[in-house]
Formats: sequence, C-alpha cells, structure tokens
Amino acid sequence: MQGKIATMKIALIEDDGHTRARIASLLARCLPAATVTSFERLTTALAFAAEHRQDYWLVDLGLPDGSGVDLIRAVRAKDANAHILVISVFGDVDNVLRSIEAGANGYLLKDAVDKDLVDALAAMEQGGTPLSPMIASRLLETMRTPTMLAKPQLERPVAVPPTASVLTPKETELLNLLSRGYTYAEAAELMQVALSTIQTHVRGIYAKLAVGSRAEAVFEAKAMGLIR
Repeated sequence: MQGKIATMKIALIEDDGHTRARIASLLARCLPAATVTSFERLTTALAFAAEHRQDYWLVDLGLPDGSGVDLIRAVRAKDANAHILVISVFGDVDNVLRSIEAGANGYLLKDAVDKDLVDALAAMEQGGTPLSPMIASRLLETMRTPTMLAKPQLERPVAVPPTASVLTPKETELLNLLSRGYTYAEAAELMQVALSTIQTHVRGIYAKLAVGSRAEAVFEAKAMGLIR
C-alpha cells in the first residue's frame, strides 16, 4: 500500500486473542512497514496512551475491564490528530454515536475487517470517516427521524422475537464463537461439524432473532442475555 499509512504506528486494542491475532496478521501482511502494538485490556491501553502517541488507534468497545469509549476519549484529549477507528460487533446507533462523540473518526463492524480495514485506514489518512454500510444506513435512518433520539429509553421497548429464547445449545455455541471473531470455517472446525451445518445453524439464528447479519445477531443476542 502506498502513502504515509504504510509506515505509521498503530495501536490495536482487542480482548479476544484470536481476533487480535487475526487483525495483527492482516496489518502485518498489508502494511509490513507499520509498527503494531497490541493490548487486550483497557487499563494497559490507557497507561500506554498516557505516555505514547500513535498515528492510528483500532479500538474494540467491549473490553473486560471497561469501555473502549473511555480510551477514545483519553486519546482524543491528548492528540487531536490521532486517527481512531472503532472495530466492534456492536452495530447499534447508541454505541456509534457515543464513539463519535468521544472522538472516533470511523466505525467498522468486525465481520467487515478482512475486507475493509486497510481501506478504512487509508480513508482516515485522507480525512474521511469510514463507516460500515449498515452503520451508515442506521445513522441515516436516525437523522431522518430525529425524534427517536429525544424519547426516553423506556418509551422505546425492544421487541423480542417470541422464538429468541429457543436457540439450541449448538446455535448458542456458534453465536459465541462468531461474536469472538471466528469465521464460519474456523467455527466448523472447533465445533467438529461440517461447514454446511454451520450455515444451517446461522440461518436458524437469523430467523429466530429476526436479523440479517452476524453483527446484528451478536448485538441482539447480547442485548437479550443469550450470550456474554
């Protein structure tokens, strides 16, 4: 890849070891001259941010000891020029807006990392605000109906599909793996089933949760307490 981004310093904050290694491997392959420093906890990332400046911060929101939004806020307070990209399974408007208000330059869903991460970094280098298509669509919908944000949370009850509580143990196991960043093929290997079986489980999960993507399925399942 051409341009300054190829030699930049990048901080990666992701608590799941598999996902962290996968993203680091992608960066090493596509940006071999870049320096990548990885963290799995908020506290260590905050301590690093207090002493070091990085050109790019790739921040997960759901960390075991706090929210990545706190890190975004701390980095932005110290460095107005840092490029901060959220990489998360959470695709809801509230998390997106909180991240942007804290100082994030972009928001990428984890299931789009392999395809879109390097382009997202390049877009930020050029002053852009990269957003996953689903995120952009939801923000646009919110802008078209501004009263949605003004209503108290209690006035917006979440409609839980009646079949959501009957995820099978295998569907729950698969959804936990997908939420940690595993691909369908890797999940099939870990669960010792065929890839076609994984695809069948995915269709069942989507139907029961009334969703159309991995990110939506993970978000809804976490909101309902079906997975952690």
